[in-house]
Amino acid sequence: MSLRITPININNIPASFAAKQKESDAAQTPIGAKSVSADESYRLQADEYMKAGYFDKAVNLYKQALIANPENHQANLNLAKTYRLNGDYKNAIPYFEKASAISPDDIELKTILGECYKFNGEYNKALSKFKEVLNIDSTYDYANRNLLDTQNLLLACYNPEQAQKERQNAAVKNLNLAVSMAVNFFPKKFVDKLQDITVTFDKTEKMGGRSNIAQYEHGKRKISVMDDYTYANPVLTGTYIAHEFVHGYDNDPYTSIREEQDAYRTQTKFWLKHAKNIKDPEMDYVVSLYKQSPETLDKRVAEIYYQRDPNIPETSFNHPPRSQNAAAAKLGANTRPLRAYDVIV
Repeated sequence: MSLRITPININNIPASFAAKQKESDAAQTPIGAKSVSADESYRLQADEYMKAGYFDKAVNLYKQALIANPENHQANLNLAKTYRLNGDYKNAIPYFEKASAISPDDIELKTILGECYKFNGEYNKALSKFKEVLNIDSTYDYANRNLLDTQNLLLACYNPEQAQKERQNAAVKNLNLAVSMAVNFFPKKFVDKLQDITVTFDKTEKMGGRSNIAQYEHGKRKISVMDDYTYANPVLTGTYIAHEFVHGYDNDPYTSIREEQDAYRTQTKFWLKHAKNIKDPEMDYVVSLYKQSPETLDKRVAEIYYQRDPNIPETSFNHPPRSQNAAAAKLGANTRPLRAYDVIV
């Protein structure tokens, strides 16, 4: 069910309200000096195709790996992930079932399996998986938001009007709480520059086979959180809004490695301040990097964004290096030209 709610302008929230690597390269990349088995050779090649977005080629190679060795569990799991990235949930399910049976205590894997059932329209099977996870860990928001979302989708099968009303109410409540927390997280002079921004649940752009969790559209001065997060904990929604506020604050159509690093540092600090007894695999991973050191998180952010766009500049107008030791270079004559983005994530 697609949700498009009336955007919320942050100025209306009371301060007191609830505190592609190229195909040829992938095909010809040498495996390395060490000898590998036939199934691992197929798997490694398939991994490169998957990373580059050539999902059909990756699927064929993973299947070759499993023919050579049916017990290659990594090939089985990566095949499931590739089907999922390609939106083929029906074919992903049996491979995720096998992976989950091998690792029955992996609640993220079990939740992903439930999500595949949900997207495949098998709502009762999906609910069963999410309940299994929440019986193991009731604080796991990934499973909880999927449970509530699936219950709403099931309701829509026999009472679509009531389902839409319930989803709308949940979305408005979530956004009000999330935006309020995000607004109160920043200094007033920061928030004053965001008064024309609207925040909404909506469909978001896809990147690397996955929809962006949140994104900022400069031309519209709009922040969108993917509508699959309608039933997320408002703290999680607020975390991603805080990230996008960093982009909105600049009020320009440019981004850079330094800007993305600052946005991730900001959302991490927001999460650490507000997330009490809430678990989410994405944020748990980000926090684990930050706790190693902020520089460790910066390094991973740079790796991800260079992979998405090899031409992304290291700095942008409002995000020069914080120190001489920072990874980004100062703007100067030799700096690559800035690139404008319609959507910044």
